[in-house]
Amino acid sequence: MSFRKFRRWAHRLFDRSHNEFALGAGTVCEIPSGTDVTETTVRIHGNSKLIVESGASIHQVSFQIDSGSTVRIGAGVVLTDADICIWNQSELTIGKDSRLDHVSFSVEKGKIALADNNVLSSGGRADKARIAVSDGSLSVGDHNHLQNSCWIRFGGRLVIGRYNCINAGSELRCDESVTIGSFNMISYNCDIWDTNTHCFYPLEEKKEMFVKDFPAIGRERSKPGSRPVVIGDGNWIGKNACVLKGSILGNETVVGTRAIVSNMTVEDGAKVVPAKSESMK
Repeated sequence: MSFRKFRRWAHRLFDRSHNEFALGAGTVCEIPSGTDVTETTVRIHGNSKLIVESGASIHQVSFQIDSGSTVRIGAGVVLTDADICIWNQSELTIGKDSRLDHVSFSVEKGKIALADNNVLSSGGRADKARIAVSDGSLSVGDHNHLQNSCWIRFGGRLVIGRYNCINAGSELRCDESVTIGSFNMISYNCDIWDTNTHCFYPLEEKKEMFVKDFPAIGRERSKPGSRPVVIGDGNWIGKNACVLKGSILGNETVVGTRAIVSNMTVEDGAKVVPAKSESMK
């Protein structure tokens, strides 16, 4: 995304805290007087808005908001070491009293709505936890502790309920529909995907695509095969487990470490474990 519109520099309120503001014509930037903002860059263009409620704290954050998009930050939010890039009539709402640290949002023609009292971070990993939405939506209820990444495309709809824990290294991919209920424990490095992620193209077509797109490899021209994933309430998904397209987990199920659930229904209270290896004689 490029920002080529006229920039009007605003040096008020926060100069002593090493902030930098670039506000284009027709933009709205509402930050209450006395708000704790330090070492932050704000660039708003194309009739876009940044609205911050009182009591929020913002430190080392980069905002890039363009093309009729809106970012709303609720009262009492603590936002630290984050990148927020949002454009093409998109929306990002962070509910009050939430804490976000070392995260990255990229939203194009999409919508993210985080309810109150959520905690988002990278779980201590060097790379920021990435939330990427391209033509889709992410809706998160209250009181979740999320350290995972999310990729949403092709109009996909990802919904997360209340009081869930998803640990670092886990990845949610949504091209159609992923629904996660409430009070679930999802361990480290888990994959929850409703999509094949890539289409299978004939070799000659693939050659043409790779040559044309290089150095990007694997860009999609159409939506890959996908089927909804539904995860109920009170489930436990173990480390390195995979829940793949067409899968339905009921309530209080267990998916064991390294187990794979694909295109199947797991009834309430059932367990899925990987096959055990036999010893060699």
